[in-house]
Amino acid sequence: MGGHRVLHVAFSDDWEACERFGEYNVATRNTLYEVEGFVHATTLAGLPSVLDGRYADASIPLVLAVIDEDSLADEGIEVVWEPQDGAPGGLVPRILGAFPMDGRTVAAVVELDRVAGRWVVPDLSGLSVRP
Repeated sequence: MGGHRVLHVAFSDDWEACERFGEYNVATRNTLYEVEGFVHATTLAGLPSVLDGRYADASIPLVLAVIDEDSLADEGIEVVWEPQDGAPGGLVPRILGAFPMDGRTVAAVVELDRVAGRWVVPDLSGLSVRP
């Protein structure tokens, strides 16, 4: 492990449920990969807008998964970069498949804190997360 890494925000309950099966198949809140066609991901620069946008009203615990792109490629799962208005650099990563939840693919899982009604971006230094 050690290539570039992208981020995925998940409800803790969804993450834990998928761990039982060893494969993560949730695209975003309340939507499965099979319905959306990809798993939403972001970069470090894009994380604040994801937390302040899509998850601003979330009142249940969230986790942040650090996903290794090289390990995804080894599993035959592609990461594509698609245009999105307002995204840093104009592009966002999309993971084109449900992915294994092993230590090669998932470099870290960080519980997110909520302070004064907002989700806090954690320190991810040393995890090779795309800026």
